[in-house]
Amino acid sequence: MPSTVKILFLTSVDHPQVRLEAEALKQICYVKYIPVKFEGLGKGLKSLFSNIPTLSMALLRLRIPPAPIGSFLYNLLLSSYILDRVKHENRKYHIIYAHWLFPAGLIGLIISKILNSKIVSTVWGYDIQMIPGVKNYGVRGLNSMFSKYVLLKSDVIIVNHRIHQKIIEKFLGKSYGKVNVVYVPPAIPDISLNLSKSLTIELKEKIPSIDRLEKLKIILYSPSLRPLYGIMEFLEAAQEVLMKVKDCISIVVGEGELMDNAMRFVEEIRMKDKVIFTGRVSHESMKVLYNLSTLVCDLAYPGTGTTTLEAFCFGKPVIGIKSPKTVIRNGVNGFTINRGDYKTLAWHIITLLEDRELREKLSLNARKTFEKAFCIQKRISRLSKIFNSKVR
Repeated sequence: MPSTVKILFLTSVDHPQVRLEAEALKQICYVKYIPVKFEGLGKGLKSLFSNIPTLSMALLRLRIPPAPIGSFLYNLLLSSYILDRVKHENRKYHIIYAHWLFPAGLIGLIISKILNSKIVSTVWGYDIQMIPGVKNYGVRGLNSMFSKYVLLKSDVIIVNHRIHQKIIEKFLGKSYGKVNVVYVPPAIPDISLNLSKSLTIELKEKIPSIDRLEKLKIILYSPSLRPLYGIMEFLEAAQEVLMKVKDCISIVVGEGELMDNAMRFVEEIRMKDKVIFTGRVSHESMKVLYNLSTLVCDLAYPGTGTTTLEAFCFGKPVIGIKSPKTVIRNGVNGFTINRGDYKTLAWHIITLLEDRELREKLSLNARKTFEKAFCIQKRISRLSKIFNSKVR
């Protein structure tokens, strides 16, 4: 991609995987990275009033279908923020690259009509995917029309997983033939390089000394204690594992509404000395924990995510939920289980902890999987071709 190409990179979430992708793109072109976030009603209204004429023209060009008034106004406020950040710059943005269809994709679409840029939107799953039995996951109700509209109006739709392409096809029906959907596997930089061998300051406050940890087998759980991430199944399994395998410890990373339930459960089974809750930690701390861990559990119901890619990067086998979105090959670089099946989860954990030869085999395969499929250079090369094809 020519170094003259300029990208306005919008994201609904300031996620490490997205942020690192932006940093990698900066190596080959100009990138302005902006997480979309609400900055207060007063500032928002002031920004909106100053941009009403420009935004009105963009909306007329887009002909956005009727939508919930609250969501519509909220997205206008967010669009005003972004417009204020770029309208006085003396540069032409060729591509608006949005991660998540809503709100970043919708805002990117509005801004694209003002800046006369191409819009490339990346689907993460939350935008279009529903998880049976899990409330408040996904863009639901009338807001889902925003996701559909962005899909139909984007110049290119990037999917990180092939299953999302099938979901989009079902979601759009006969309109699917009108969109340009491209599969580009997810990727991260090699975060195992130049790694500190000592605990970060925040980890020193929460877990034992590194000398003690290095003598133990470590089961790492990440990234969240929300209902759809399998924390209670993990703790049920950990109870069985920790009773059978004496030289191991579980480290639970993340926050969420199940934190109190999880900590209460650990107290009730008298395993407080065997299960450590760190809460949310920095990415630097996560890298230290990956390096120390023996295996990683990524039990998100929608399928494996960034946690699995990062674990593979460190050559750690991963246990995850069976899902069309999973990147785990059962028995090759980890194991997959049915949602809620903590008995099988415990069995796989015990097997990996006790069978050193199997553990080393899966660890080697995990690293090979990362190098072959999920290193950032391959994704950036593919993105470069997509962006370049739209700039010509």
